[in-house]
Amino acid sequence: MAIGDVLKDVCVAVGEAIPPAFFSTAAGTSRTWQQLQLLANEGARMIAGGFDWQVLRKVAEISGTGTAEGFDLPANFSRMLKKASLWSSRYRWDMTHIVDSDDWLSFEFTTIAPLFGAWTMHGGQMHIQPVMAVGEKAKFFYISKQIVRASDGTPKAAFTADEDTFLLDERLLRLAIIALWKQLQAQDFAAELSDYEIAFDQASDSDGGSKPVLSGNLPTSRNGRITWPGTVAGQG
Repeated sequence: MAIGDVLKDVCVAVGEAIPPAFFSTAAGTSRTWQQLQLLANEGARMIAGGFDWQVLRKVAEISGTGTAEGFDLPANFSRMLKKASLWSSRYRWDMTHIVDSDDWLSFEFTTIAPLFGAWTMHGGQMHIQPVMAVGEKAKFFYISKQIVRASDGTPKAAFTADEDTFLLDERLLRLAIIALWKQLQAQDFAAELSDYEIAFDQASDSDGGSKPVLSGNLPTSRNGRITWPGTVAGQG
């Protein structure tokens, strides 16, 4: 469903007249339509930022040069996944994330370094120590900021035309816009916010495939991963 159609449903729900268009000169300069444009993009960003949606997950690959420590992030980079790691072809385990900036600087003045290498982010770059050798690869998952698709299939970061479509749940977007609209108009939006939150939980829970529940005392490896992720079938 195109964003123009989503906003028509929003207008019906909040009791506003439906204009000829929302993202064009046909919409005029009415503050109402300008607000709906703003809230459409705000609602989309709110949804995209609240969960690691599988459709927005991308893999970045870094190639070592033998000299470079810092590497530019992808052009469509929004953020890393909430529990993402950096993996290198050099090591068996994921590399250590150094969060504190001073800890990162200390690498320049000490010979002690994490056993499996380390990484941090600053200045819009991914920084890796020790320097990656030529031919060495590193990969990590990230969330794309391109959450909209134009009518010709081009990915975009925001709605700019009525024909644009949202890459995530359109019903969820409609509920978000309605709640944001009522909040903007200083109306009671508790019920609408509750509807949105319930829909968000349902959509995020079903995103990315099945999630089996494991019980009992299972042996785990580093970072809590299951050492042997098999299934033991009992005999009847």
